[in-house]
Amino acid sequence: MGKLHFTQIYLVTLGLSVLALLLNIELSNAAGVAALAIAVVILGLPHGALDFAVAKSLNYVTGVRTACRFLVIYTAVAGVSIVFWIALPGTALSLFLGISIFHFAADWRTTMPWYARICLSAMVLCGPSIVNSAIVLTLFTALFVSGEVAVWIIQAMQMIFAVAFLGFVYFVIEAVTNKKIKSGWQVTEWIALITSSVVLTPLLHFALYFCILHSPKHLFDVSKMLKLSFVKVIVISLPFVILTLVLAWVLFAVVASDAIDTELLRWIFIGLFGLTMSHMMLIHLWHRTR
Repeated sequence: MGKLHFTQIYLVTLGLSVLALLLNIELSNAAGVAALAIAVVILGLPHGALDFAVAKSLNYVTGVRTACRFLVIYTAVAGVSIVFWIALPGTALSLFLGISIFHFAADWRTTMPWYARICLSAMVLCGPSIVNSAIVLTLFTALFVSGEVAVWIIQAMQMIFAVAFLGFVYFVIEAVTNKKIKSGWQVTEWIALITSSVVLTPLLHFALYFCILHSPKHLFDVSKMLKLSFVKVIVISLPFVILTLVLAWVLFAVVASDAIDTELLRWIFIGLFGLTMSHMMLIHLWHRTR
């Protein structure tokens, strides 16, 4: 299975999601958040679960001592990031969005110049602020960000989207003029991602992109680096995923309440922020060596 298949699966899933919306098939807030949590754990977490293997390939882990050191540093970065979010949520959210733009841009590092992939990634992340700004505001304030700061961040996202859109249009015109576009699937993916970011609800858009496109592409890259089959890479990550599911089930059983959807959403994203900071730092170092 190549990256093209992931694009095709994403497009089919996106089409089915749009069809469900047109038919007014919607999940309740609690069910929607629970579905997102399950999708992130099953489809999203495996690509972070392989960070230890990536560290070994970079010779950061060569024995028990270096393995312990890596795990301590990795966990410390995640922990400090979570504390940073709780202390300065607005600053942390802004930092998270900025770093995520550069991190997700790596999805197209072999098919686009740097400015074009930055523009596309920026639109993917900032698109929800265009039509669904009210929903984005609700999500941000649920993450401890004050209403005033959340509005500023949303306005910044809207401006970034506009600039990124113009930059990407320039790239497309230049690519078409010089006949650099070699695959219609690429163009379809670009259009689908931009449209999804603007039209779909933020959580659905994020779940589809992160779980069905970004994570599988990353797993594919790691499988090539480790010289393993894609299936073998998934199997390697399973213990981490199963452990996470068990811990999540225990947590849900202990703290379940009427407000579980808000609490679950809050800590999913704050927890992801912490883990993602560690993950993105490691992957940045990995990409620099390639």
